[in-house]
Order: sequence, then structure tokens, then C-alpha cells
Amino acid sequence: MGKKGKKEKGRGAEKAANKLAKKDAKNEGMEDLEAMIAEFKEIDRKRTTFNEEKSSHPSPRSNLSVVAHPEKDELILFGGEYFNGRKTFVYNDTFVYSIKKNEWTKQLIPQAPPPRCAHQAVAVSKEGGQMWIFGGEFASPNNAQFYHYKDLWVLSLKDHKWEEIKASGGPSQRSGHRMAVYKKSIFVFGGFHESSKNFLYFNDCFTFSLTEYKWTKLTVGGNGPSPRSACQLTVTPNGILVVGGYSKVKLKKDLEKGSAHTDMFLLADDISGKFKWSQVKDSGNKPWPRSNFSLTQMAPNRAVMFGGVCDEDLEEDIDSYFFNSLHCIDLVSYRWFNLDLRKPKVQKKNKSAESDIGSNDDPNTATNTDEDPTTSDSQPDKPHTFLLPCARMNANIVLKKNYLFVYGGVFEEKEKQVTLNDLWSIDVKKMDEWKQIVEADDTSKDWMEEEDEEDSDESDEEPHSSTNDTNNGEGDAKSKPCVLGGESFDEFWARTSEQWLEEASSMAEEDIRADETRRTAKNNAKVLFFGT
Repeated sequence: MGKKGKKEKGRGAEKAANKLAKKDAKNEGMEDLEAMIAEFKEIDRKRTTFNEEKSSHPSPRSNLSVVAHPEKDELILFGGEYFNGRKTFVYNDTFVYSIKKNEWTKQLIPQAPPPRCAHQAVAVSKEGGQMWIFGGEFASPNNAQFYHYKDLWVLSLKDHKWEEIKASGGPSQRSGHRMAVYKKSIFVFGGFHESSKNFLYFNDCFTFSLTEYKWTKLTVGGNGPSPRSACQLTVTPNGILVVGGYSKVKLKKDLEKGSAHTDMFLLADDISGKFKWSQVKDSGNKPWPRSNFSLTQMAPNRAVMFGGVCDEDLEEDIDSYFFNSLHCIDLVSYRWFNLDLRKPKVQKKNKSAESDIGSNDDPNTATNTDEDPTTSDSQPDKPHTFLLPCARMNANIVLKKNYLFVYGGVFEEKEKQVTLNDLWSIDVKKMDEWKQIVEADDTSKDWMEEEDEEDSDESDEEPHSSTNDTNNGEGDAKSKPCVLGGESFDEFWARTSEQWLEEASSMAEEDIRADETRRTAKNNAKVLFFGT
């Protein structure tokens, strides 16, 4: 009886998705959206030759895909969207970053997929390297209508050719789903479908065979995750791990409530090929609850988390706390560790032999010792500052060899949404420093408030890029965060909130509510800021 109920529930979600898609097609303006997509397709059909050109870096965008080339020291970026407060711009361009040459190239590839964002991409080592893309969405310029895709594309990284793969039985139209490569197949989980009036979240599972080019909808036993989008997937020695996610529900006619999921589920298959869900209990030094974080595998039994946001619902507003810390999870024991930066060793005069002491290469531990305090010429430790990526959500992170790359993301500055296009890297074996490869463009001048009464044609122009210094926080590795010159409290709080939250959480009693902990953290930050 239980299995039958679950099967019917899956069919119901599928029927609801199809019904919602048909309803979207009847909505006013949806025909214009489909006409715009058709126009993009026609333009790409006329492009028959491959060209590439050097670029300083991609323009600011979010909800894009970034993958590591499976056979070369390159990162491949595709698609995404940019929102300037009034208009949304959606892309279908491809950029390649050469790690060795430290340069960007824009590739003009014939017959590319139509513009999209919130899609998913994976890379496989096959026929010189392939990048596979599924789903995503196209938003109208005023962000009022959304067209969700259910198409599957493959890019030959060797031949620079796109191909749409026509295969039936795949997932319904969706965005915000997640994909992973598992046992010569592409695994797809979750996502959502949204229109101007309705939304629907999924928790179904599909695989696409990379050898037979066929979709299979999985019949899964056990109690699995609730419908959600924006979760993270990673392959473990025991199966596929689903971490977190986001969903929302309608409370009243015009009132919605979002929910960030903090649970974890393992999808395991046996020798016969049967799949089963089981909820796993994580432990250790758990990250502060958050959504829109990034996760990537750094070893067969380790994955690393970066960034994210924690939203606090107030009576008439939402307070958002952004993060920029790294956390590591053991994929066998499901135990969390902080992935902290290590202070560089300080060489001592006339004691060069002692300066050659090897550092601990375990990325789950960090040593902050500068000198042996028992030596006669030792000096007190001096505060050491690290250059860090600013706190953000929806960053793209990939691992290539021992280097973790972080590209872009979004954070909020009062009522303004700031879209980043910076690039950072860190050696996860040494964990000694972040290196900023590309600075983010200053997009503040592009932002247009809703009440602005400027010429609408101006807001329709493609946003342009200009490089400027970004406010990258420097913090003391041991003591309280320092206040930067000319920094407002809002800027200080946005940059250092995670450290205050973790400090307040560690000192709070178990029965203290999360909102009280946040108030304590913010009050502590105000004491330091206004007392300096």
C-alpha cells in the first residue's frame, strides 16, 4: 500500500507539472517569450563556423554553470542571467578560462542552446571531453514570465560542436535541479517549475545513460527528501548524497513562505540496480544553517562547502546573513570540519633548519603557530590578516587538481542585489591563502530602483563591465574582526556576520532560540564597531 501511494504521488507531480506548463502557455505574454526563444534559435542556426576571441573576463551574471575540463587545465562557463533591478538579461555564451595561461577566451560555437539560467551542467571524460546541459529557464526582460526547458544538450569540447539529444522519458520542464555523473550515467534530482501565479517543486530522480543515450525514471524505495530545488549533490563511496535545498509554500493568496532545508539523504543502489533512500545524520562542527551554498567533491571521501545565506523572516522584512567560510564533510562518517586558513610560517634568524618543519597537509586541520614560544628570541604572535572572497550566495565552485576555484555569486547591499564576476583560487592541500585572479566589476551604476523614472530604453541596454576594486574583507585569524577605513556598519556586518554568529552560537546555551543568538551577534558587532 505504501509503495502504491508513493508511485501515485510521483505520477501526480508529473501531471501537475504538465498541467502547469500548459497553463503557462495560455498566460498573456508567454507567446512573446516563445517567439523570443525561437528568434535566438534562428540566429544560432545561421552561425556555421566556430570562432573564438580573447576576453578580459565574462560579464557579471548569476545562475550560470561552471565545470572543469575533464582532460585539460581549463574551466568552462556557460549561460546565466544578470538583473539590474528592473530588467533581466539571459545569456547562452561560452567562456573558457585557461588556468596555465591565466586568460579568458569567448567561444562562438554554432547552434548553441537558447539562452538560459538555473540549468545544470556536468563534464565527462569522453571523446576528448564533453559538457552536458539539461533544463533551466528563460525569463522575460521584466522578470514576470518564465519559460522552463526540458532539453538535453552536449558540447564536444574537442570539436567545439553543440548537439541537442532527442530522448523521450526524461524529466519535465524545470529549473534549479541538480545533476551528477554516477556510474556512466547523468543523475538528475529535484528542481522547480514556476510561473507568475504558480510554482511546483520536485523530488523525482532520473538517470540518462551515457552509453545508450536513454532516460530512465527511477523507482526509489525508502523515505527520501521532500520536493525542493537548490540542493547540492555529491557522489560518495556509498551512493549519491543530497544536501540541503530550498522550497516555498503559499500561505494565503499573495503570501508565500520560503524554507531552507538542512537535512541530508543518501541514495544508494544495490547489485541488482535497485535504489533506496535513507536519511543520514551529520555530526561534528556543523556549518550555520543556510541555503544557496555551493558544494563540490575534493576527494573520493571528502566534499567542501562554500558560502550561502541565512534568511531571518521579520514582520515586514527579511534579514539576510551571507557567508564566505569553507567547511569540509567526510562522505563516509558524515562529520563536518572547518576548513580554516593556516598562518604562514615565519622564519627565525639563524635557525633556518627549524623553519623547514613540514606543515600538516590534512585539509581538515589548521596550524596557526608562528614560532616556538620556548626559544629565547621568540616574539609574541602578531595578528595575521587574510585576503578573503566577500560573503556571497550562489557562487560556482569547482576543483581542478588541488585548487578550488570560486567564481561569482550574489550578495545584497540594502535593497540592491550585487552580482559578482570575480575569480578566486586556493590550494586545498596548503590552505595558506586565497588568490584573487579576477576582480569583480563595479555593477552599482547599472542598478535601477523600481521607482526610477528613467527612459525605459536605457534599461533595455546590455549592461557593460568596468573593473574596479571590490571590498574584500581582511580579518584577524584569532581576534575580533577589524574595521576597515571608511566602512559603514552595514558593510562591516555584511563582511563579518558569520564570525559574530559563530561566536554567539558557541557561547549560547542550548535552549536559546536562533533569533536571539542573531540579535546577540549583531549587538556584539555594534559594540566593537561604534566603540572603535
